[in-house]
Amino acid sequence: MRRGWGKVIIRLSYIRPMLRRIARLAAGTYPVRLARVYGDSQAGNYAAGLAFTSFVSMFPLILGLLAILGLVTSAASYRSGFLDAVFGFFPADSRAPLTAALDGVRHNTGLLGVLGVAGLFWSGSSLFTSMEFALGQVMGARQRDFLRQRAMAALMTVVFAVAVVATIFLNSLAALVQGIPQLAPLLGLAVWLVFMAALYRLVPNRTHRLRQLWPGVLLAGVLMEALTLLWPLYARLSHGFSSYGTAFALFFVLATWLYFFAQFTLLGAAANRLHAGPPDTRGLIASP
Repeated sequence: MRRGWGKVIIRLSYIRPMLRRIARLAAGTYPVRLARVYGDSQAGNYAAGLAFTSFVSMFPLILGLLAILGLVTSAASYRSGFLDAVFGFFPADSRAPLTAALDGVRHNTGLLGVLGVAGLFWSGSSLFTSMEFALGQVMGARQRDFLRQRAMAALMTVVFAVAVVATIFLNSLAALVQGIPQLAPLLGLAVWLVFMAALYRLVPNRTHRLRQLWPGVLLAGVLMEALTLLWPLYARLSHGFSSYGTAFALFFVLATWLYFFAQFTLLGAAANRLHAGPPDTRGLIASP
């Protein structure tokens, strides 16, 4: 019996150094170092707050985009094709109210249009000021003063609106382009890469040079395009739901999507911090 326990002790004496060696090797790998930077910066906590702000800001943003579309769209054929592409990413039960909202804005291009555009910039301002705070905490940059912060947020709202519309449209091309099914995902990925590059380069008060941002841009862009491509699966699953089930599932899916968006965005910021160190380049309309 003693000999048996002795063999076990001898084996453990060999296993422990091997486990320590494996742990040291793992600690030096890129994923572990990235996870350490992400965790040390408390990025997960900031991502939760950013996701909540994004959810609250999302509906005014959508109404603002609908208002702008209603103000600039006059050709029925182009408008119908665009709506088919956009609403293909939403549950079938939501098409009627969204169409009614767009028709209301289109037929009342005065006060409703102005309110829609105002809501777009108000919600965008809240969203990008929250992004500036979260990115600054992860990257190690302080915030702008109030006026510069609001000016940056207004400009980034325009960039955000263009990126969202372009991503939805380009991913919808998969159903229109015959024989080139890979075109839409590649174009969608290109849009996300450009948007993430603009986000990391412009939103923080202090950031990195554009050539230093490629690790975070590539990581966040690929993850967001993968998430965007999975989004239409909800439309297929929602056909058999009741109205209550569809509404609850829509809320759950949107909240989840925005939470992953916040996590991936801050994960990319952590990758930039790991790759390039503390930021030393001025962002858009930066404070001294």
